[in-house]
Amino acid sequence: MSDEPIQSTDSEAPPVMHPLVAAWLVLGVIPLITAGIVGIILLFRETGWEGVWKLTLIGTCGLFAVMSVLVIVGGALDIRKLLHRLREREASGNPDSDD
Repeated sequence: MSDEPIQSTDSEAPPVMHPLVAAWLVLGVIPLITAGIVGIILLFRETGWEGVWKLTLIGTCGLFAVMSVLVIVGGALDIRKLLHRLREREASGNPDSDD
């Protein structure tokens, strides 16, 4: 790690949202949320609160399972990349002197 201070970049303009991201939000996320709300209202009319909470429980558990798999795969790839960089550093004869 370096002891040099971090340079301030206050002169730069603030970031602007990319048009494709804005289009994705408008065409994808907002209609999906709207459809979900309408679906929950229709489910409530058919099954009452019991059906809404069952759907919430199943949906939350499903999202947790998907997120767990993504974190496991991403973490394994990061560890693999780390080990690869360490092997390259060791092979090049440039050991880390921070020990």
